[in-house]
Amino acid sequence: MPDDIEGWAFADEADVEWIELGPGVAMKPLGGANGRMIALFRFDAGYAGATHEHVDAEFSYVLDGELVSNGVTMSAGHAYAAEAGTTHDEFRTDTGVTLVSVFAAPS
Repeated sequence: MPDDIEGWAFADEADVEWIELGPGVAMKPLGGANGRMIALFRFDAGYAGATHEHVDAEFSYVLDGELVSNGVTMSAGHAYAAEAGTTHDEFRTDTGVTLVSVFAAPS
């Protein structure tokens, strides 16, 4: 990958390690700018997330596997956009799933 250019950051997914966030979920942070970040997420088969509020917009695209998000079954090629202030009250996968997400960077 090229060296960073002022205002830009580049990442090769193959060079970034998975960070275990908890049982059944891991993240690869790929970059961030202006308070937002892009990352890969891996959820193991059987994972079920807790209900949570989106304090900022979140955008996700399914790369492989299958998940159910707020009652909608999604597989590779599907995406969702969640507005700030919405509730995510169902997020689960029976098969395992990998997705790419853009969201507010943790402060």
